[in-house]
Amino acid sequence: MNILLKYLYEKMSEFPNSLISDENEKITYGELIEFAETHHTIFLNRKYGIVCKGVINTIKAIFCCLFSDVTAVIMSDKYGKSYCQKIINKTKISYLVDDSGIKCIAPEIEEKEDISDVAYIMCTSGTTGKPKAAMITYNNILCNIKDIGKYFNINSSDTILITRPLCHASALVGELFVSLMCGANIVVNGLDYNPFLIYRTLCKEKITVFCATPTVCYQLADICSRKEDRINIRKIAISGECMTRIVAHKLLNTFQDSELFNVYGLTEASPRVSYLSPDLFNKKPESVGAALDSVKLKIVDGELYVSGDSVMKGYYEDPELTKKTIQEGWLKTGDMASFDSEGLLYIKGRKDNLIIRAGINIYPQEIENVLLQDEHIKNVIAYRIKNDIAGDRIGLKVETNNLTEEEIFNICKKLLPTYQLPDVIKCVDKLPQSTNGKLIRCS
Repeated sequence: MNILLKYLYEKMSEFPNSLISDENEKITYGELIEFAETHHTIFLNRKYGIVCKGVINTIKAIFCCLFSDVTAVIMSDKYGKSYCQKIINKTKISYLVDDSGIKCIAPEIEEKEDISDVAYIMCTSGTTGKPKAAMITYNNILCNIKDIGKYFNINSSDTILITRPLCHASALVGELFVSLMCGANIVVNGLDYNPFLIYRTLCKEKITVFCATPTVCYQLADICSRKEDRINIRKIAISGECMTRIVAHKLLNTFQDSELFNVYGLTEASPRVSYLSPDLFNKKPESVGAALDSVKLKIVDGELYVSGDSVMKGYYEDPELTKKTIQEGWLKTGDMASFDSEGLLYIKGRKDNLIIRAGINIYPQEIENVLLQDEHIKNVIAYRIKNDIAGDRIGLKVETNNLTEEEIFNICKKLLPTYQLPDVIKCVDKLPQSTNGKLIRCS
């Protein structure tokens, strides 16, 4: 029995009647353990892809893999067959688990990697055509959930709603495994992202713990302001995008009885790296707070580096990328960051989203945060337009209430310094969002 399973087994056994449910099925902790104990013996190979439509079936497969000490690659059918095939090709999967059982899809190959301690291979950037496959060990996850449990402090009287697919480390580790560790009841939403459905579920299931992006939380707060039914969420963890002060104030005004945490992480760190506690959320909401107990942070040339027991083993069958990303035990996150005078961490944006104009570094989030101060701009994305002759240009996509491009530019001139003024402005009815409700940053 691996160290992660041993720990979860002991914790879950204290709460055999705690419930996991989706829109079609319910299962107790005790029944989940019994199912995995009974069925895990058919998992005879080293690695399995999991692509179930039913979320409860996904969780059952996850636990069968844990009981069998085999590596799982979790996928989501929400992203389509093309995305899943990229993951299958990258991770060289021979066996798939779907709602009907285990299927052999290709001849089994001899592993070049030592994945004996790898619980999950989790793929990121899959939609770019070149997915990166992070190898996350049992110890990585165990370390991370213990750290999260120290500050998040949920318990068996709580009910958490999980809306993000379990192929994301934030949902698998930060929500599912942390909840199982604490005995919380778990409601999982296997349907497509819909903020109104989320609101109804929060009310119906009396959800007390919720985790989502700032965009989703803002949409939810907007719905709450127009509805009579109150939702009494005890704790809200916000991650996945940079927080703005406007969004933070909206959340503080709407969820006055909730503890709000602004947290930061990435798949390669299994995933949680830092958290901003509720007592600081009102004062410094744009910060992602302090490092977890077992995590160390440093900034090199503006880029955040992370070290600790939750840092991944490496990228599957990609030693060059692993060597480039992990140097002397430090994970290069690709996120540009800074510390304030109190040592609190701020994420400025992705290094690869950086715009350089006239020798000045410009982070898209800086532009977005300023423009969102105008009440007429509902949402905005700034992006880089590469120009090999004249240098980088700045583009804006703006979700607004019937403003023209000229009117938006006039707002920009009032709020932005000259070097941040956009070259291209596009008005859109709705900015694209992922299945999690996260804004998709594209040109």
